[in-house]
Amino acid sequence: MAKSSQLPREYRIQVSQDYVRSIKPPHCEDLTTIHAFVRIRDLANGAIPDKINPRSHEVIKMNTRVPKAIKESLEDDPTIFHLLNRGCLILAKRAWYNNQSKTLHFIVESEDEHGMVDGATTDRVLALMKKETSMADFSTLKEEEIPDFFQDSYIYLEIIAGDIENGLRLKLAEARNTSMQVKEFSLEDLGHGFDWLKKVLERSELMGRVRYRENEPNQGDVRTVLALLTLFHPQWEIDDKDPMVAYTGKGRVIDLYRKDDWRESYKKLAPVTVDILKLYDYLHVNFQRQYMKAYGRGSKLGRRKEVRYIDPKRAKMLPLTRQTTQYVLPDGWLYPLLASFRILLDWPKSTRNKVKWEINPFKFFDKHGPELVMDIVEQSQELGNNPNAAGKSRMLWSGLKTKVENHILKARQAKIN
Repeated sequence: MAKSSQLPREYRIQVSQDYVRSIKPPHCEDLTTIHAFVRIRDLANGAIPDKINPRSHEVIKMNTRVPKAIKESLEDDPTIFHLLNRGCLILAKRAWYNNQSKTLHFIVESEDEHGMVDGATTDRVLALMKKETSMADFSTLKEEEIPDFFQDSYIYLEIIAGDIENGLRLKLAEARNTSMQVKEFSLEDLGHGFDWLKKVLERSELMGRVRYRENEPNQGDVRTVLALLTLFHPQWEIDDKDPMVAYTGKGRVIDLYRKDDWRESYKKLAPVTVDILKLYDYLHVNFQRQYMKAYGRGSKLGRRKEVRYIDPKRAKMLPLTRQTTQYVLPDGWLYPLLASFRILLDWPKSTRNKVKWEINPFKFFDKHGPELVMDIVEQSQELGNNPNAAGKSRMLWSGLKTKVENHILKARQAKIN
C-alpha cells in the first residue's frame, strides 16, 4: 500500500482544460465523476493510498508479466499510452476542476473509503520508473533530465467523488479489477470480513504472518487459515458430517465463510484460533517423532513415498509458526488428523461463555499420537501410498475422529470413577 501523508489530504494536478470533463452519473445524484487525461510527469505516482484496492502493491516485481508490459508500453508507445492502458480509478470525498488555475483537485479523507481502487499496479510501476530515472525527487528534475517517454505521455484518470457507500465501493472494486481475476478472499478483506480474525492474529505471536489480499508479502494465506478453522466449525457435528470440504474444495471454504450463520460460528472460534493454527504446525513438526514411537526407532518416515525429506541445512520453514521441519507432509494426512481434534473442544451451552479446550490438544497428540499416526500411514498405504486419496478417504476421517472420541470417553469415565 502506498505510504500516504497525514489524512485528509488534497491532491492537485495540472490538467489542460481540453482534457478534463466533469459529469453527473445517472441515478447517482450525490456523486460526481471526473474524467481526465493527465501528464504522467505531473501525477504523484505512489503517493495516492490504495488500501481500498483488493490487491496489495507493497511489492512490485518489475520483471513479472504485467509490470513488464506496462513499462514496455510506456517506453515503446509513449504518445498513445493513455489509449493502451486503461488508467486509474480513484474514489474521493470531493473532486473539482479549477478553470482559472487549470488544476484538478481531489480530497482523500480516509484510507478505508478513498484512494486508488483500480489501476494501482500501473501507478506503482510508473512510480518505480520515475525512481529509476534519478536519485533526485522526480518532481524536481529539470526538463532535460526527464526521459523522452515521460516528456509528453498521458494517463487516463477517472475520479468518483461523494458519499460512496461501502456496498458500491465493493462492487466497483470487484467490477473494475478484472484484468487479472481478483480472488474472493481479497474482496472479503476489502469488505472488512476478516476484521475479527485480524484482531485475533495481530495480537498474537502470529502477527504479520498472514496475507489477506493478493500480492501481500506475508507467507501465510488467509485461505489456509479459514480452511483450518473450517475443520473445527460446529456445524459438522450438527450435520453429523466430516469437514472433508476443507481439504477437497478449499475454494468452497470462502463460500461457507460468507454465509451469515456459518460466519458467526467461525467468530466463536476466536478464543482457540491461534491454538488451532499452532496445532497444525505442531502436528507437522512432531509427526516424525510419533512415527518412530509407532514403528520403532529405526523406522524412516523420510523414505515413505508420501513424504518429502529435506536436508537439515535446507529444512522447510512453516509460514505460520516459522518452525522448521525436514519432513514435509501432505495435507491429505494433516487435515484429517487435525480435524479429529475438533472433538477436544468444549462448546458452551450459554452464549455468555466461550469455547475452550476440554483436553489440551498438544498434550493429547504427545500421548496418543503414535496410534493416530499409524492409522494415517496404514490407510495411505492401502490406498496405494497416495496422500490425495487419503485426504479424500471418508474411512480415514471418520476413523481418526472415532479414535479421539474413544479416548475422551475413557478420560471422562476415569474422572467419574
